[in-house]
Amino acid sequence: MSHNPIQRRFVSIHGRQVHYRIAGQGPALLLIHQSPQNSRMWLGMMQRYADRYTVIAPDTPGFGYSDPLPGNPMTIAEFGAATMEFVEAIGLQRCAVFGMHTGGLIAAWLAWARPEQFAALVVDGYAAFTPEESALYGEAYLPPFVPQWDGSHLRWLWARMREQKYFFPWYDGRAEAAMLIPPHTTASTHEAVMDVLDVGDAYRAGYAAAFRHNDHHWLGQLRMPSWLVYRHGDPLRAHAPRLRDLPSHVVVVDEPDGIEGMHARLDGWLAQALDAESAYIPPPNGGTAAAGAWQRRIVSTAAGELAVWERGGRGRLRLCLHAPGTRPLSPEQVADADAGEACLLPDLPGHGASSEGEGGLDAITVVAALLAAVQSTGSDLPVVIETHGAAAGYVPALVDAFGTRVDEVVLHAPWLLDAAEQAQLLQGLPTATIDRAGGHLGDAWQWERERHLLWPWLPASAAARRRVAAPAPEQVHANVVEVLRLGARLATLLRDTTAPGLAEHLRTLPVPLRVLADEHSDYQGRAAALRS
Repeated sequence: MSHNPIQRRFVSIHGRQVHYRIAGQGPALLLIHQSPQNSRMWLGMMQRYADRYTVIAPDTPGFGYSDPLPGNPMTIAEFGAATMEFVEAIGLQRCAVFGMHTGGLIAAWLAWARPEQFAALVVDGYAAFTPEESALYGEAYLPPFVPQWDGSHLRWLWARMREQKYFFPWYDGRAEAAMLIPPHTTASTHEAVMDVLDVGDAYRAGYAAAFRHNDHHWLGQLRMPSWLVYRHGDPLRAHAPRLRDLPSHVVVVDEPDGIEGMHARLDGWLAQALDAESAYIPPPNGGTAAAGAWQRRIVSTAAGELAVWERGGRGRLRLCLHAPGTRPLSPEQVADADAGEACLLPDLPGHGASSEGEGGLDAITVVAALLAAVQSTGSDLPVVIETHGAAAGYVPALVDAFGTRVDEVVLHAPWLLDAAEQAQLLQGLPTATIDRAGGHLGDAWQWERERHLLWPWLPASAAARRRVAAPAPEQVHANVVEVLRLGARLATLLRDTTAPGLAEHLRTLPVPLRVLADEHSDYQGRAAALRS
């Protein structure tokens, strides 16, 4: 097992941000994930092979942290062409490619379309659906995933991900469709649910491309050593007899010993294909964002990896912080009036693409990560600190750290609570315990929806009701995804950012303070009082 660290990076391709993982050194091995997962599924495999190879795993378009391609529906050829653009963008020369299920089809297309690029092809479960299966699965397997006002889509998703370990297809409960494989544990069900929540209704794109793809003539045109592996227990094993008239260097492998058996075979195949190839030299990571242009990158901090949007500019550097427990800000949400300024939009630790660290999220840790993100820009411009909601709780520590460099503080609807209100807020947070029946999903949904309708730091009563419209299900859903990512860490975040006495600290800051809050977002006029 390798001890080479796995790094995460972004690369921009025609303005589309593509996220990938990279580890190790030596000849390159490219890994393509199945749907609806992302490159996270390859962490174990990357660690296994990073002591011999440079292992690279992108998130395919619309999955993980990669932007989707425009247009719908997508085909395997479109996924393949986009992946080839990624290969070219990072300067990847000759390599081996390994894919699973949908990723296996993409890998096979790559090997067929650019044979000079790939030294070997390995597929774990090559899908060869019949036209009849394509039509059936396209209709029944992929219902739209649309947020509902009552959160019922989350309960459906939990049951759906459990069921797919019992039957294939998941909606067919007949004995003939039973799969004799270990079912999901409660923890693994939650992980599978989060993979879908990362992409929402786009989960259908990868599956649909695989179901629609029933032209396999290219297998007979492959020029490199290729192995199509079918593990016992994989429902796609039934597709193996459908692959006929293959050349001798394209081998169908029946694997009775599961993942470990396949890996044992893969050790030899990769040595055969790659040991004579040149080592891959990765491009530099990151760089300075151009003025007016947005760049997505990963910043290494003592608190873990932080994902940021960065825009170059002049005059001032605007650090914009979303509220803890909510969806990170996007470039589209930055005011046009500030287009000339440099700007930094971090996904707060534990949120969005910054969610993969396992450490604590107390205020000291978060502030240290934000300071590292600002320092990584290499800019010495004056800083504007702009926060939303409870993120105002980070302002005093940030002002203290930046000192005279702070030019202004802008607060959008800050949360300003006394001790009793904070206690009530923390007591009413959704459960962080993963329920075997998925009840924690509904609990998070109810809390997030009612957070908009009530002052969440008051006991539920007429006095707690805010005179506002119901939030859009899409808005609630986006924030619930972040609440579920955080789990028990949400309590720490809100404990630190809603500490009693925050209003007094903000009022005495030695910098200009601008407060933006309407009457519906200003509890007891406390935000307005900061203006005086």
